[in-house]
Amino acid sequence: MIDTRHARLGLLAASLCLAGGSVSAQMLNEPAGQAAEPAASSIDPSARATLDAAAKAISGTPGFGAQFRMLGEGSDLIKSTMPSMSGRFTFGTVDGERVIHMLGEAKDTAEGDSYAFDFARSASKLAWTDDSKKTVFVRRAKPEPRTMPGAARMILVTDMLDEEPFKASLDRSETVVSEGTKNVAGVACDVVLMTFAKKTTVVSHTGERWFIAQSDGLPRRFEQITDAGMIKFSLIMEFSGVQPGVQAPAMLDVRRPEGYTIDDQTVVTTDAEAKPTPVRPARAAPGNITKEAPSTTVETRPTPAVRAAPAFAFTDDGGAAIDNNTQMGRVSVLYYWGTWCVPCRAVSPEISKIAERFGEQNVDVFGVAVRERDPEAARSYIADKNYKHRLVLGADQSATAFRVRVYPTVIVIDPQGNIAYTGSPGRDRSATELASEVAAAVQAALGEG
Repeated sequence: MIDTRHARLGLLAASLCLAGGSVSAQMLNEPAGQAAEPAASSIDPSARATLDAAAKAISGTPGFGAQFRMLGEGSDLIKSTMPSMSGRFTFGTVDGERVIHMLGEAKDTAEGDSYAFDFARSASKLAWTDDSKKTVFVRRAKPEPRTMPGAARMILVTDMLDEEPFKASLDRSETVVSEGTKNVAGVACDVVLMTFAKKTTVVSHTGERWFIAQSDGLPRRFEQITDAGMIKFSLIMEFSGVQPGVQAPAMLDVRRPEGYTIDDQTVVTTDAEAKPTPVRPARAAPGNITKEAPSTTVETRPTPAVRAAPAFAFTDDGGAAIDNNTQMGRVSVLYYWGTWCVPCRAVSPEISKIAERFGEQNVDVFGVAVRERDPEAARSYIADKNYKHRLVLGADQSATAFRVRVYPTVIVIDPQGNIAYTGSPGRDRSATELASEVAAAVQAALGEG
């Protein structure tokens, strides 16, 4: 991927220059060139208590997974220049070091094309998967490599990687105030606004607003604020479906598909080992990126080759807790249905056959019953039909996370936590044809395709 900072913020930079400001390298949270002198600040004790509790929660948590979205808000003049991202956010510890892993889709500008991103960041390393080059890049975090993709520069919440979260922002703050309580994705949060002292600011933004959940002390929203007089805008990151807990190592690393080259410049190598070594060849799979276009053509974004499963968590009717972490290394089939759903009557027995067919392999088939007024109706239906898939009740929110709009819908998640297949019956797809596609997707995910 190319460095898209200037393409993304070109108009924004011009606007700020006209307003007497400038866009520095720290616009997207890049490391400052030099340390700021501590600011003489006015700190509201209530706000400081909120941040101290949040720092303790961040430092003490084993990690969390969530869905996230990042967007920009500003005047009509600069709206078209604002970037956006959405996908899965995972925070945890690997080898004693805090790591942020983000995977999803991004746009460099409001009217720009969307593209897939997959990157991880710690205090010492950066890693990203480039599907267009079939390469996994690993670089030292400092200094930031110029080849790092634009989306990777938009991790706004890097404070979470610091040994003392919020300290750097507090040191440069002129005022820190509490703004009361607001809800973010249905979670009550204490809001704290930090305004930076201009004479000590070494980042381009002029303030930060944190929304800290009262329930667990973890952030639910972050606003990076820039007030350059005539030009005012914010970059915002918001979390939903936060699931605190230990995160599987695979959830904290970028995808490393078979056949991709590993280009790791953080490892000291001998001359014989200096060249990147490819991973063993992979089987051809639908959605693989095509060969690079000739150099005479205009460069285009690769079509997203993979989409991470959103953060999900539910308990099956047998009492087993299921989430992204428990399913890592296994193939998961999520069948969204309901006793009220007429097309489900033809699909349910086919899903049961799939559960029976793959029952001895690393495959879990969940029948997620949604919009059920009487849970016993679903239990009785499954029992009467002697269906083999596992029943899940009360997990309607997972249907929202997976953007299920048609019932039934079947989703296959591969062992790496990515969505391998999504389908529903229709005019061009019968229940048996749907089941055949699902079975093929499961086989491919198992490496049998």
